[in-house]
Amino acid sequence: MKRRTRLMASVLVGLLACVLTVGYGASLKAEAEKERQELLAAYGGDLVSVCVAARDIDAGETLDEANVRTEKWVAGLLPADAVTSFDEVAGKQATSAIPEHAVLCPVYTEVRSGSLEIPDDAVAVSVPVDAAHAVGGSVQPGTDVDVYISANGVADPLCQAQVIDTSATEGGASAADLNWATLAVEPERVEELLAAMARGTVVLVAPGADVAANQVEESGERTDAAADDDGSGDAKADERAKKTADEKAGQKAAADGAASKQGGKDRSKAARWLQGGGAR
Repeated sequence: MKRRTRLMASVLVGLLACVLTVGYGASLKAEAEKERQELLAAYGGDLVSVCVAARDIDAGETLDEANVRTEKWVAGLLPADAVTSFDEVAGKQATSAIPEHAVLCPVYTEVRSGSLEIPDDAVAVSVPVDAAHAVGGSVQPGTDVDVYISANGVADPLCQAQVIDTSATEGGASAADLNWATLAVEPERVEELLAAMARGTVVLVAPGADVAANQVEESGERTDAAADDDGSGDAKADERAKKTADEKAGQKAAADGAASKQGGKDRSKAARWLQGGGAR
């Protein structure tokens, strides 16, 4: 009798575990569907399968199944030229670094002739961007822009940059054909920019002349403040003080030399006067 009771209890516990498991799976599915519906309501469109980087891909690597996978993305968040078929990129070489989870676009594998004019204190980074997110496609080489990342209904400022090339500068292309831009950014902002590209959409904002001037001034103040924080500001102050002291010492030495020279001349004159009979 006890054995039968234990057996029935085990069956009931097993059934209960199955019910709970099925219920948990259903709740996860419902939560995922709810999130999907919220994304669709916020951005419109449907979910689309696109190719993304399965890991960080260095420039020069060949794209294959080991570093590329497909994911579902909301269509409204995708670049216009997002790669939707693995066959489009299989066997191609990455011509620039691709961060993990980044949606693949032709810009990552495009080979172009000619050289870029990259500022000495910056590095070049290509980003996928269309005309709607780049001042109507009016950005051109030499345009200073503010870079934002838009995701989940929030746009976060990221960094300042200068446009050094775009897809719209190719022969016969127009502003509407813009699908990528190459930016000159500060070296320390590259990692942050690449990581942000995997989270959302790049937006380029062109500031007015006065706004840009204020940004340059504020950037200079931040640089000075950072120098003071890490001690380099004190070192520079000490260097300037030493230089000033050296200059003053040099000026004093020159003045003493001039006085000594003048004294020598006066003594020579007195000797000649005595020899000429000035003592009579």
